[in-house]
Parts: sequence; C-alpha cells; structure tokens
Amino acid sequence: MNMFSDFESIIKNMGELPASPIVATKLLELLRKPELKLKELANAVSLDPVISARLLRMANSVFYQLVKQVNSVDRAIIVVGEDALKNMAMEYSLRSTHQTYGVMERKLWENSIGCAVACRMIAARLTDLDPSEAYLAGLQHHIGKVVMINRDKELYREVLRIVDEGRGQLRDVERGLYAYSHEMVGAALLDYWNYPKKIVDVALYHHDFEALLETDPEVFKLCAVLCLASDFCRYFGIGHNQAEKFDIALSRGVLALEANPLLVDDLVSRFQPEFIRERNLFLS
Repeated sequence: MNMFSDFESIIKNMGELPASPIVATKLLELLRKPELKLKELANAVSLDPVISARLLRMANSVFYQLVKQVNSVDRAIIVVGEDALKNMAMEYSLRSTHQTYGVMERKLWENSIGCAVACRMIAARLTDLDPSEAYLAGLQHHIGKVVMINRDKELYREVLRIVDEGRGQLRDVERGLYAYSHEMVGAALLDYWNYPKKIVDVALYHHDFEALLETDPEVFKLCAVLCLASDFCRYFGIGHNQAEKFDIALSRGVLALEANPLLVDDLVSRFQPEFIRERNLFLS
C-alpha cells in the first residue's frame, strides 16, 4: 500500500512522547515464555506499585467471590489469571500515557477498552487469530490520538469540532492541523516502543486494510477484526457522543471476515455486558 510511513520524521515532529510502558512490555515478554515461573512473573508485576495494587484489588473484588482475602501478588496472579494480568498492564500503560485526563480522554480510553474486548471476543469466535494479540491491537490502535492530545489538547478539540460540524473527515482534518493523521502517529510510536510489527501495521492500516488481503493476510484479518470491533463500540456509543444503531451485518469487518451474521449477532448481544464488566474491573 502507498502510505506515508517515515516513522523517524513523525517522531521528531511530534515533540515529547509518552514513556514506553516498561512493565507492560516486560510482562508481555514473560508471558510468551513456554516455561514461565510464577515467581518471575510476580517479581515483574511488583516493579510497578500501581499495577500491583490494582491486581490485588481485582483479586479481592466481588467478581471472584473468594472467602479468604488475597494478600500477595503471587496468589493474586493465580486468582485473576495471566490473560487478565496482561490486559490490566496494557490498559494501565495506555491510560498512563495521557498527560491530562478529562471527558475527551475518558471517551478515548473507554473506546480503546471496548475495541480491545470486542477484538478478543471476535478473534476467538470468528477467526484462528490469537485473541490476546487481537486485544492488544484493539487497545493500542488509537494511541496516536493520545500523542496528539498530549501535544496540543485544544488543537485536537478543534479537530473534533470541525469533524462534528461535518466540515471534514477525521484523518484529513488531523493532517491539516497536525501534518499527520492519528494512525501514522500511532504506528510511529508503537514502532518506537518496539512493539511487534503486526501491531504496528494494524495501527497504520486499520482504516484502509482491504488492499492487504493479498500482501499480508494476517494483518488484513487483524484489521478486519478491529474494524468490526469498532462498529460494536459505535453501535453502543462506547467512546462516542451517542449510540448509532445500524445493521452490523453490513459492516466492512463482517464482509472482510466473511462472518456468519448469526454468530455476529450473538457476539453483539454478549459484548456490552463483557465490556462493562472489564471496564469496572479496571476502575475498581
């Protein structure tokens, strides 16, 4: 695909960048190990007091209905599971990249969580993709917006105002005011953070993924999953000003995945409760 991807130039022009999520990256590396030792994982979690505290709160939440209180990181990991730990670390790293946190940032955070949850559900039910990888792709696909908001929050408010007034498409307005659109900035940052190339490519191509069908079918499929996940969020108004009811069976993602509409309808019915549960666990 012919898309500008001079990541070095973008990085130089976007000013101060969020720090790499060091603990989350370390956890991802550890969780890929075939013979992972619990103590090694617990030691990594303990490097970040916020993640440790949140993990213990989650393990002791009513969701797990335990009789005895969990008071160690090791035990908390056993209770919540490795997938929940990974998701928590990535969610925290995403939220911590915001320099400010208001309504706009909250909507972006909720949309990222919603897309991540939907990606995991869709990947597990409709594809042979790794659901955890799909979750990560959904969680980080709009990280470029975070960088743009951090650089100039009022300017990004202007971007949204122009789009809401119907005077331009989002990426066109972003390029006009920032020189780059959010997918370019996001891909550059994820590349700078040494994220897997597939996740970088999903961030870069998630709006224009159909041409990848022949050249990179796995990224194409990940993008299609993300496209459908984004429609789930739009349908329920997650990260948007209001819900937008439409026929999800006609989604670009459904068509690209050649998905069974009945399976998609079932996923739609189960998505919102799953999102609310996960969001509340993160906020606990």
